[in-house]
Amino acid sequence: MKNFQPVILGTDLNAYNVARAFHMAHGVTSQAFGNAELMQVKHSKIVSTTVVDGFYKDEVMVETLVNYAKTMTDTELILFASGENYVFRIFSNYDVLSNYYHIPYAEPKMGIYYSDKVNFYQECEKYGIPYPKAYQVSRENSDLSQLNLTFPLILKPSESTDYFSLTFEGKEKAYILQNQAEYDKAIADVYNNGYQHDMLVQEYVAGPVTDEYVLNVYSDKKGKVRLLSLGQIVLDNPDSELRGNYLAITSPKPSQQIDQLYADVIHFLEDIKFTGLANMDFKWDETTQSFKTFDFNLRQGRSSFFSVVAGANYAISVVDDLHDIDREVIYGDQAFLWLDCTEKFIHDQYAKINPTEYAKIKDIKNVDTTITYAADNSLLRRETVKKYLKTNDKRLKASF
Repeated sequence: MKNFQPVILGTDLNAYNVARAFHMAHGVTSQAFGNAELMQVKHSKIVSTTVVDGFYKDEVMVETLVNYAKTMTDTELILFASGENYVFRIFSNYDVLSNYYHIPYAEPKMGIYYSDKVNFYQECEKYGIPYPKAYQVSRENSDLSQLNLTFPLILKPSESTDYFSLTFEGKEKAYILQNQAEYDKAIADVYNNGYQHDMLVQEYVAGPVTDEYVLNVYSDKKGKVRLLSLGQIVLDNPDSELRGNYLAITSPKPSQQIDQLYADVIHFLEDIKFTGLANMDFKWDETTQSFKTFDFNLRQGRSSFFSVVAGANYAISVVDDLHDIDREVIYGDQAFLWLDCTEKFIHDQYAKINPTEYAKIKDIKNVDTTITYAADNSLLRRETVKKYLKTNDKRLKASF
């Protein structure tokens, strides 16, 4: 068996997530390339970071990756993207990169198709997967009067990569709109600041953040699901532009509804012959007594390390697939609490924010963050992480 190594595009928390998952499962060091060395990988012994001038350009990225691969001919290289933009850059250069790298994502045609939320919802309709009613709107056709929707409503981009690259005052990752005036302002802000694609206006599913769930999956190159791990959201980021960047995720209480969710997702993924990593977002709808799905993201998510904490390390599934090893489906079935803040913040602040929900998680022993790792704990690393978490807690405390 040849040696293998993860190669990661980007240097953020998701990059460290990949590096740590592989180090825990296989003891390997990862290689990351990016435009800058962000704090999350700084002073790390488990990921080697190379900053490349102009790495934001596809031709520079491809040249860098090909040249690196040519120096590693005795090693099987596995290519990861730390963000959605990098996934699409892999898709754009797939024919070249797939000659040198194992790519644990969907092939471009499927990936591009399912990344469009309208296409995904059409498939949900076909497979009987509940989703909130959604309609496309545009600058030229934003009238809601003919749509069967009532406020509050969600407004979000149908093509998120270009949207996330925009910067403007009042921008939100997904708008929660209470009335027509708020809708009109959001539409004007989005299109007056350079967005060129359709937006989706969508039914709002009422309920607290603890009704939200995220599911991580891995399907092998034959389209067989090999990993499933569900997390229940405890706390979301209060910054409207970072909505969906979770601060705390825990193990859900087992139920027939969750078993059915797993079965529905497995049927869907295996029927379309999906391959690679993905995550899906759901919300429990009390009105219909069903999980409604929002997104199908074709990569490991920023918070996907929660699955490792839960006992479902996707690095195992990826390497099994690389080496044609058959294994039973890995489920993340251990009780856990994953954090993107400190335990102190949860115990001091979340207890005040939501005492009822805090009571459900306060005694969980299996608690971890992505960024704090005992095997990567040099003095410089420890002080860097400590400073980051302290600053993050201070910001969060001011926001709640």
